[in-house]
Amino acid sequence: MKKLIQLWKFLTRRFILFLLCFVLPILIGWFMYEIFSASIPKNLPIGFVDLDNTTTSADVRFSINASPTMYIHTYYTSIAQAKQDLATAKIYALAIIPRNFQQDIYLGKGACIALYYNAQFVLIGKALNSAFAQVIGTLNAQQSVAHNLIADQDMKLALSKAMPIFSQIIPLYNANNNYAQFLLTLLLPCMLQILSALAMVQLLKNRPYSFKSLFIRYIGNSCVFLIWGICMLLFLKNLGYELRGSLGLLIMGLTILMLGINGVVVFLQSILLDIKKSIGVIAVYTAPSLAFAGVTYPQNSMNLIALIWSKFLPISSFMELYVQQANYGGSVSGAMHILLQMCIFLIFFVLGSIIYTQRKTQ
Repeated sequence: MKKLIQLWKFLTRRFILFLLCFVLPILIGWFMYEIFSASIPKNLPIGFVDLDNTTTSADVRFSINASPTMYIHTYYTSIAQAKQDLATAKIYALAIIPRNFQQDIYLGKGACIALYYNAQFVLIGKALNSAFAQVIGTLNAQQSVAHNLIADQDMKLALSKAMPIFSQIIPLYNANNNYAQFLLTLLLPCMLQILSALAMVQLLKNRPYSFKSLFIRYIGNSCVFLIWGICMLLFLKNLGYELRGSLGLLIMGLTILMLGINGVVVFLQSILLDIKKSIGVIAVYTAPSLAFAGVTYPQNSMNLIALIWSKFLPISSFMELYVQQANYGGSVSGAMHILLQMCIFLIFFVLGSIIYTQRKTQ
């Protein structure tokens, strides 16, 4: 208890370190959760141009508003009128019903509904594209069933003619397309990696003159963020996200992740001996974690430079372990292989310790 009190006094005297270790993990974690708590994009505003004004175009309008993904925010009389709102993201898409829409359907000529959407917002664009495709598919089925029902006077026969092939598409590992599950499981570990690295730099602000002093700072900082990491895993599990594998293996991965990233910091600081330069280098090193971790962009599609950078980040191996254990319930042998790969980062602490020792004797 005396040691804990001394540690608490030590941290409270260093405001930035206290902020990094105890305040920012909660604030940033809460902020990220609040951003993605809706789980999936809903009620995205779009524009609507109806150049036909018939009962069929009214059905299209009703189907769009019935979709949980989008709703008609503004009605326009022309494309030019909607151009500015689309460019400023007041609306994310514009649906256009052409003239003679109903007439072309009744004559069997085929009718076209245009959808212009802002593909700059990749997530929103994909959600709107998928939702609009479902709306068009439903309308096509309704029209086909109606025509066949007039000819056959039998609902089952009319339905089988309208849709001769039924698809059975079964989503695995995040069946609800929950974007929070997809992003939080990556953002929170990346946040912990960056905060742990910055806290380690702060601990090395005063140069350690013994291996014991260096080791205590290294292990102490790693333990603090390991505890936050375990809280993160329990939080994700409490949200109902998959955890088909071993929680113990994930905790082992978190332990090596924190020891590895802190070891890299020790190595860099032992060379630079300048906190400002070290923070700059660590920022460059850890900031691209989100892009190179292999979740938002697959590693097998990266070029050689990106792949090397990805492998040089301990978070990449941890995310591989997390996906294997949480989503797939992978084997212990596969997990151990990843953990052994992560152990390479522990070498940096050994090298940093040697450099500090050599400089002490000089």
